[in-house]
Amino acid sequence: MIRNLLLTIGLVLIASLSVFSQSGTLRGKVIDKTTKEAIPFVNIIVELGGTQTGGTTSDFDGNYTIKPITPGKYNLKATFVGYKPIMVQGIVIKSDQISFQNIEMESTMITIEEFEVTSYKVPLIDKDKTSVGATMTSEEIAKMPNRSANAIATTVGGVFSADGERGSVRGQRAEGTVMYIDGIRVRGSSSLPESAIEQVSVILSGVPAQYGDATGGIINVTTKGPSREFGAGIELQTSQYLDAFGYNRAGLNMQGPLLWQRNEQKEKTNAILGYFVAGEVTYNKDSRPTATGVYKVKDEVLRELELNPLRLTGSGFGTYYNTNFIQRKDLEYLKATPNTNNLDINASGKLDIKTGPNINLSIGGSVNYSDGRAFNFANSMFNYDKNTQVTDKTWRVFGRFTQRFPAAKDSKSLVKNVYYSIQADYTRYNQVVQDPDHKDNLFNYGYLGKYETSKIRSYEFGLDTVSGLTAFVHNGFRDTLVAFTPSDVNAITANYTRQYYELYPFTSGYHDNLNNIISGGGLLNGMGGSAVYGIWGSPGSIQSNYTITDNEQYSINGNLSADIGNHAIQFGFIYEQRIDRFYTYAPVGLWSLMRGLTNAHIEQLDVQNPKFVTLDGVFLDTIYFDRKYDALSQRNFDISLRQKMGLPVDGTDWIDIDSYDINSYTMNYYDAEGKRHTVALSEALSIDMFSPDELYDNGNLLTNYSGYTYTGEKTKLKDSPSFDDFFTKRDENGMYTREIAPFTPIYMAGFVQDKFAFDDLIFNIGVRVDRFDANQKVLTDPYTLYPAKTVAEVNDLGSHPQNMGSDYVVYVDNLRTPTAITGYRNGNVWYDADGLVVTDPSISLDAGNGVTPYLQDRNNISVSSEAFSDYEPQISVMPRISFSFPISEEALFFAHYDVLTQRPTYALRMSPLDYYLIPFTGSPDISNPNLKPEKTIDYELGFQQRLSQSSSLTLSAYYREIRDQIQAFRYTAAYPKTYYSYNNIDFSTVKGLTVTYDLRRTSNARVRASYTLQFANGTGSNPEFAKGLIQTGQPNLRTLFPLSFDRRHALNLMLDYRFAEGKEYNGPVIRRKKTDAAGAEVIKSTQLLKNTGVNFTIFGGSGTPYTRSSKIVPIGQSGIIEGSINGSRLPWQFRIDGRIDKDINIQWSEKRSSYLNIYIQVLNILDAKNILNVYSATGNPDDDGYLAAAEYQNLINTQLDPQSFRDLYSLRINSPGNYSSPRQIRLGISLNF
Repeated sequence: MIRNLLLTIGLVLIASLSVFSQSGTLRGKVIDKTTKEAIPFVNIIVELGGTQTGGTTSDFDGNYTIKPITPGKYNLKATFVGYKPIMVQGIVIKSDQISFQNIEMESTMITIEEFEVTSYKVPLIDKDKTSVGATMTSEEIAKMPNRSANAIATTVGGVFSADGERGSVRGQRAEGTVMYIDGIRVRGSSSLPESAIEQVSVILSGVPAQYGDATGGIINVTTKGPSREFGAGIELQTSQYLDAFGYNRAGLNMQGPLLWQRNEQKEKTNAILGYFVAGEVTYNKDSRPTATGVYKVKDEVLRELELNPLRLTGSGFGTYYNTNFIQRKDLEYLKATPNTNNLDINASGKLDIKTGPNINLSIGGSVNYSDGRAFNFANSMFNYDKNTQVTDKTWRVFGRFTQRFPAAKDSKSLVKNVYYSIQADYTRYNQVVQDPDHKDNLFNYGYLGKYETSKIRSYEFGLDTVSGLTAFVHNGFRDTLVAFTPSDVNAITANYTRQYYELYPFTSGYHDNLNNIISGGGLLNGMGGSAVYGIWGSPGSIQSNYTITDNEQYSINGNLSADIGNHAIQFGFIYEQRIDRFYTYAPVGLWSLMRGLTNAHIEQLDVQNPKFVTLDGVFLDTIYFDRKYDALSQRNFDISLRQKMGLPVDGTDWIDIDSYDINSYTMNYYDAEGKRHTVALSEALSIDMFSPDELYDNGNLLTNYSGYTYTGEKTKLKDSPSFDDFFTKRDENGMYTREIAPFTPIYMAGFVQDKFAFDDLIFNIGVRVDRFDANQKVLTDPYTLYPAKTVAEVNDLGSHPQNMGSDYVVYVDNLRTPTAITGYRNGNVWYDADGLVVTDPSISLDAGNGVTPYLQDRNNISVSSEAFSDYEPQISVMPRISFSFPISEEALFFAHYDVLTQRPTYALRMSPLDYYLIPFTGSPDISNPNLKPEKTIDYELGFQQRLSQSSSLTLSAYYREIRDQIQAFRYTAAYPKTYYSYNNIDFSTVKGLTVTYDLRRTSNARVRASYTLQFANGTGSNPEFAKGLIQTGQPNLRTLFPLSFDRRHALNLMLDYRFAEGKEYNGPVIRRKKTDAAGAEVIKSTQLLKNTGVNFTIFGGSGTPYTRSSKIVPIGQSGIIEGSINGSRLPWQFRIDGRIDKDINIQWSEKRSSYLNIYIQVLNILDAKNILNVYSATGNPDDDGYLAAAEYQNLINTQLDPQSFRDLYSLRINSPGNYSSPRQIRLGISLNF
């Protein structure tokens, strides 16, 4: 990988290419205000925060172009001898677009140093409308109710949102849309400090060639940069006393220069080093607000349940869980979900280093840290104290070098505005999922206490065949007592066993062995309380495994741009390397595993060597045996345990694994004479005591990993194991190490793009070539785990049908000794022995021994690399054509044709463990490392018309074909068994029409509204959509139906209504008469609402599809499809978010002022309880019909407490996930100075 990276860097530098970065262009013409003639050689610069970021001079025809410019809001200055200097404030530069600004200069006979200032007006008709979407600047974002990048994207027509989240973009699956932050493709969290966002651009279609690896849309986020003057801001926001959810946020940002360039007089001229930093801390008491709230057991009731979880059955044996008798009166309602607090920290920074007038270096990055408890509705009633802890860390850094080559003032060269930029970036995402109490103490997860077993030999009267004596013959060992000492590690769960002992203090038949304890209702190490009626988690149960995820991304991109005549040509290249690692344990299960592994080699008695009980040499009619040592049955864990206990590895001491004291590391064992001893282990139990194979537990995985060893040690990339190492490599003790390399896919792309004008037409034509290499092994033939023979290789079983190709796989009647051909296969197409196509090979090709391929090596059936090959890199060529045709200053047409591809985003990672376990697993379900990129072909035609000086209307019609989408797939009759995986078999079409009305600030109002009519149909809404169907034996659907995110009618509205101040104020005024110091009567006016405004974002539309069921079933079960898939619809949904705020300007002195903003943010103003999900049999979100169904009444009435069952079931089915989030109210204040 390093060699490839260095080679690529070298090629990039040699070719003067550089990394992709977000930038825009400013173009225009300078003319004389009176004569309208072009003015050549005018000096034009653009400034951000007082610092020059670019500049040029106009050519002979007065034309000028400045690029690249980082997206944002700039001031333009134009100066020329004999003309008044001009400054245009607030020019908006958009990512990947050309902004036009013509300049009219007025001649003068005197030298004027003061600039004539005008304000930039964003044009209604954008000549460069070769992409479709929207751009929001920091000023607009600052007034919106939601200021995250994804929330901003939901205000754009064509972006689906059910509850404020960013979902499908124009009918594509959500993962088809990608986000960039400062040119870095986002992995992990996309959170940024709200004050750090300068601009958010959403590209729905007409995607320029520099973007790839996306089939939906592009979201571009540009963060703020340094300023010439020092500035800072703080912001505080809270929902305390306003709602029940406890939202609190504090933010800080600073910017300014660090180093200055000085002139000969030592005066500061230009900042050569500037900075911008921002950070915020957010604390949510309830990170998952719900519209329904939750019911939980009252505190005093829960404490009693935790202390005394059991009650007697009354039958003389056994117990019932007290949780099964909880009724509505024992519960309390909470508006906020308990124990779901979350701490979120975001920081962002940027340094700009201006090393020369045409050279710029930017260094920046962002970091996000999140630590919180995950909401789990099924555990919210009895077990919320054990909510899973999830900690996420994302950080990304970049460096961007840009050099411009300005043309001389009198240059007549066709080549102008040449620049290149190089950007390198690095992203790392780390996640830890764990129990909040036990964290990485794996053996604590399932530990309840010490179970000390007393054992004696058991006998029966009979004949000993070796000695020929009739006596009491030893036939095994019998447990007589299990003494339990509860631990406080999992005190609540330990109480099940503690109370069982209290309810049944008698030994015999109750706690004389572990099985009786379980039968009576007690628990052992590695066990938890059963779910309450199977629907609510029981108190104290562990909710999580222990999982570490560690993903890295390195990339280097390049961009070379030049204007050649009328053509703005751009070349680019990108190289990206990902290194994904993870490991996970199911630690509760370790105790059951240890119980099975310990002593497994001494279960038999050594009956060939009887021992006789004698007294003074007299045989006392009793014969016993030692335990028989079987080295082949001894497990690695047992060996490690004996070593830690100081016992002989090959001894026959019986170890009482459940007697382990987790604090003192002591454990009991019985020696060969049956005497009990207690010893202290040399160190605590540890995961390296197991072998990998033991943790695999015959397919009941207690661990999984990639890029780490099975013990959780990170594998260095240079030491990555090969595929065969997993199957063959052993350590010095002969144990298979089962090493698995990290997932290291490589993505490369190159593009060329030409933007030019032909008369009034603006064309943007480009082509992009992507190369994706999953960089892993794939199963050469997905239908067989072992190499099989083809028609060309089989000549010993008779002739083949003429229509069989030479590469068709041959199937036979017997694995070891084939005597006849039963059929053939070509890819996914099966044939019988006569060459006729068959639909079910499990019937047609099975001769009694299963569907069996003719294997290359029938005597050595083991998984090896011979059945695998390297992933074949996928090359995708994507032409992009778009144009914009201004009919006049009042209207334009635009159209585009795009081909987009995206690397597989789901179930791609290859793990040799998947294939190793196929023979041991009942219904294997594995990834497909041979998935190919998905492809979208996109067409659009649109028209924009100016309606007035401040408003316009845009109509656009689009059509998309989406091919090779990933879907669950059953490999029927694969050898050695049918398994489930994924394949590129899904197909979708999207047809739509969007109407957008744009009203620029007119009087007080600013409006952007859109309506979208869309039909999104396909064969699957997500990669798991068909899983339930194919697991019942049905084939994948090949007919189109409405996708689950198919919103036929969608509305998006952004309304900002704001009052200005001074002469422009037109709101209510209070006038009062006062007498001044001279005694004259004057009228004082108070502008009540000056600098006050309100902003609303409204989105919603018709309901999305769901599949109706004709059969009522209990929660968690699947019914019978009624009608067609996704043939029914949810109700219409709407949500309104709002913000009201007031600006207050504070003037401290002539040179010092501050800006104070006070606001109230309200999410879901109407507290709309939008329905997001319903039960398929009833169409209701709160009732699945089960409790009222006549066919289930007898079953319900047989529950331990029918009324309790009804109460608890009715609350369980009213899931918060079926509704949108509730109203949330927050008060905020920000101060900028």
